[in-house]
Amino acid sequence: MIQTLANWVANSLGRDSWIIRTFRPTYENTLNALGFGDGIGWAINGVPFRIDAQFRSAMSKHYDADLANFFKERISPGAVCFDIGANVGVYALQFAEWSKPNGTVVAFEPNPPTAAALRRHIAMNQLTQRVKVIEEAVADQAGTAEFFAAGCDLTNRLGAPSPFISNRAHTISVPITTVDEYVAHSGLEPDVMLIDVEGFEIQVLRGAYQVLKRHPEMLLVVEMHPDAWESARTTRQQTAGLFQELGVSVVGLSGQKDPLEEYGSVWLRRSSVQ
Repeated sequence: MIQTLANWVANSLGRDSWIIRTFRPTYENTLNALGFGDGIGWAINGVPFRIDAQFRSAMSKHYDADLANFFKERISPGAVCFDIGANVGVYALQFAEWSKPNGTVVAFEPNPPTAAALRRHIAMNQLTQRVKVIEEAVADQAGTAEFFAAGCDLTNRLGAPSPFISNRAHTISVPITTVDEYVAHSGLEPDVMLIDVEGFEIQVLRGAYQVLKRHPEMLLVVEMHPDAWESARTTRQQTAGLFQELGVSVVGLSGQKDPLEEYGSVWLRRSSVQ
C-alpha cells in the first residue's frame, strides 16, 4: 500500500521533481525499516526477491525481460553461471533462481560499495551458499588497474570514465583476474557466462580463451559497447578476428543491424549449438 501510494504521488508530482528527489532517501529508508533489515519484496521478471529499496531502479521489475527469458529457457538446474560485471545483483539473483536447487553463481564485481550491496542482496535472499562474490575486475591479464566509479552506478568501468558519470567519477585501484586464471584456481568450469563490463568485454574474452576453447557448448552472452572500445584498446577488426578464432557466430539479441557497431547484447554461438 505504501509503495502504491508513493508511486501515485511520484507520478503526479514528477519523479524528477525537487520534492520527490528530496524525500526519496527518507522514503527508501522507511521501506527498508519496515522490512526489518531484510529489504523489501520485489519481483524481477516475475520472480520474487528481496532487495534494498534504494536499488529499485537498478533492479527494475522488467529488467531486460527478453534477455531474461532467453537465459531462463536455456539454464538448467545445477548450472555454473559466471556473472562478470554483476553490479548489485540483478542477474546473479536470477541465475540462482534458474539454476536451483544446486546451481552455483560466481559474481565478479570490483567496486567495493557495489560489491557490498551485492552481498546484501545475496544474504537477503538466503543465497550465500550458492552465490560467490569475487571482488575483482576481469580482463585479459591479472594485476591491478584504475577503475572509474560513481557510487553503484551501472556504468562504472575500467579504462576511462563513462560519459554518463564523467563529472562525478573517482578512481580506485582494483585487482584484476582472468576467467582462465579463476577457473584454474577454483576448479569451477562455467556452463553459462554473461559479460557486461562497459567496453572491456573483448579483454574478458581474451582472458577466457582456454575455457572457451574447452567448452564450445557454453552459453555465452556479451553486452557489446563498441563506442567504448577505443579506451579499452579494442578495434572492430580485432574483435572479428577473436570471434573467428573462437569459432563463434554473433547473434544480436537487442535488434542490432550490426552487432559489431551497435550497442546491445549478443549471443556468441558455436555453429553446433542451437
